[in-house]
Amino acid sequence: MRTKVSQRIDPRLMAEGRRTRGALYFGIGLGVSAALLVILQAVLLAHVVRDVAFGHQGLAAVAPLLWALAGLFGLRAALSYASEIVAFKASGKIKTYLRQTLLSHILKLGPVAAADEQSADLAGTMIEGIEALEPYFSRYVPQMALVVAVPLAILALVFPVDWISGLILLSAGPLIPLFMVFVGYRAEAINQKQWQKLLLMSAHFLDVLQGLTTLKLFGRARDEIGIVARISDDYRKTTMAGLRVAFLTSAVLEFFASLAIALVAVVFGSRLLHGNIDFYPAFLVLLLAPEYFVPLRGLSTHYHARMSAIAAARRMFDVLDMPLANTGTAVLPELSAVDIVCEDLHFAYGAGAPVLAGLSCRFPAGKITAIVGAS
Repeated sequence: MRTKVSQRIDPRLMAEGRRTRGALYFGIGLGVSAALLVILQAVLLAHVVRDVAFGHQGLAAVAPLLWALAGLFGLRAALSYASEIVAFKASGKIKTYLRQTLLSHILKLGPVAAADEQSADLAGTMIEGIEALEPYFSRYVPQMALVVAVPLAILALVFPVDWISGLILLSAGPLIPLFMVFVGYRAEAINQKQWQKLLLMSAHFLDVLQGLTTLKLFGRARDEIGIVARISDDYRKTTMAGLRVAFLTSAVLEFFASLAIALVAVVFGSRLLHGNIDFYPAFLVLLLAPEYFVPLRGLSTHYHARMSAIAAARRMFDVLDMPLANTGTAVLPELSAVDIVCEDLHFAYGAGAPVLAGLSCRFPAGKITAIVGAS
């Protein structure tokens, strides 16, 4: 059930991201370009080491390669910085639009339709909830593009150089996303629970502040200290449970990545000893093997940001999906000459007890009428 909810919310979040798709795609392109430059860096570094160690060339001979390597380092840093700035600004525009849309919808709902909603709940959704979407658009979405582009580019280079290493990387790579799927079930449940407790804590704290005078009059203010402490402690435990899953996930994924890299190194060591492979291809693949897993490990880090965004967006879309009340289209007459007359008026909020039963009254135009009675 939770997986189906995520599958429904992800497309809606991506649809919101398309409102700034130009800037978002530009940022993704910059990030992918910066990540692909690592392949050129590895090729140049492998050439430099081979020429110096086995070609016995001096520093002057490899100086052009070293300058090119330094230029790639600077260019990669600049592209990475620009990618983060563009993605952050694009996500900021998305957050601004969503806040405006949510606030406009709440105002259109009116106080009666939103009577069953906690004001602190709605405020928390508009502030913390929409703020939780920023890592989704600025980090998780670009990381998804890196996961597709970078490993495929590295495999396209490794397979012609050494197909055995290519098979090892190709076999080990899918283990990380596969493990993330299994962890996702637990992580999503924890994030959803954490978000619900945050809203509960916000709503209760606001209720306490609004009723603080009454609590003081009846001598019950100190009792609320223990209740607030208990709710805060429950939220702390839920947060720590989410962090525990995140750390364990990262540790397991690091283990698989390190195991694959070690396997490639052992295979190359054995083949080098027996003279079955040259130094240059072996060293080049060893340089690229860690980079092959960098996007996958980054995805595992930002995957928990996706879970938090899903939990917050679920509540946000629940509010946006609340139907608006029907409004009339008739033209109103001049109000200064209109009397308001009620005859046998009945009203109740939903299925609750009737508030008005058989009320008949008159409000003359141009006069002030006071309504007095028991509250």
